[in-house]
Order: sequence, then C-alpha cells, then structure tokens
Amino acid sequence: MKNENAQLAGALVGLGGTIYQAMDEIDGFVPCGHPATVVIDGLASLQARLSDEELSKKTESVCGLIDHVSEKRGVPVHSVANVKEFSSSKKELLGRLADIACQLQAKEATHQTINAWLYRGLAALEGDGNAAMSMLAEANAIEAAAALA
Repeated sequence: MKNENAQLAGALVGLGGTIYQAMDEIDGFVPCGHPATVVIDGLASLQARLSDEELSKKTESVCGLIDHVSEKRGVPVHSVANVKEFSSSKKELLGRLADIACQLQAKEATHQTINAWLYRGLAALEGDGNAAMSMLAEANAIEAAAALA
C-alpha cells in the first residue's frame, strides 16, 4: 500500500466492519453489487498512485457508504481505522485483500463468497491480530477462487 493512501485504507476498514456487522446481525442480508464494486475498486487503488483529487473522491465515497449502510441496516458506523498503527499481520492481510481486489477488478461479475470474505477481512483489521491471522490462513484459497472466478 502506498503511504499516501492510508486514509482510504482506513475508510475501507470502517466500511468492511459496518457491512460485516450488518451481514452478521441481519439474517439473510447480502449486500448488493454496489458496495462490492466500491470495496474492490478502493482496495485495488491502495496500490496505485492517486492524485489528491482522486484519493479524496474515493475516500469520501467510502465514508458516505459507511453512513448509508449504517442508516439503512441499523448498525453502528464503524470508524475509519488508523492503518499506520497496524501490526505486521494486519499489514499483510491488507496487502492480500488489495491483491485479491486487483484480480477481481478485471472481472465483470461480482462473487458473493469472495466479496463476503473481503468484508470479513476488512472487519478483521479492526480487531486483534488473531482475527487477521485467521483471515490470512484463508487467503490462498480465496486468491485461487478469485483467479477462477
């Protein structure tokens, strides 16, 4: 991840946490394709050099979606994370999430299982290092699934 994209990364963590909480609390809730597109685009953008305007626009869009999901699904807003304070396992997970998003970005369809893993992975970055390690253990299988998707 490019250091200048830390605010976008932090917003994505908040969005993933908000979406994942809604999925966890609302039986049968599966987000529509729009959040998946925003998350995939945002994660893939973490590895790019964005102009200040592009970065601001993407970050505002992600933060707006956090508020939207919270309001529409009745879950609390998850905060923008300070990714600069992440442990090495959390940084590794964020990198793997971005790599998988780059694979998915070229595909036209969204894939619910992979998208749910991305949301859960972002939510894991809010918690302790054990949650990130658990998600990292699944990363190879998800990456393989993304390659086939």
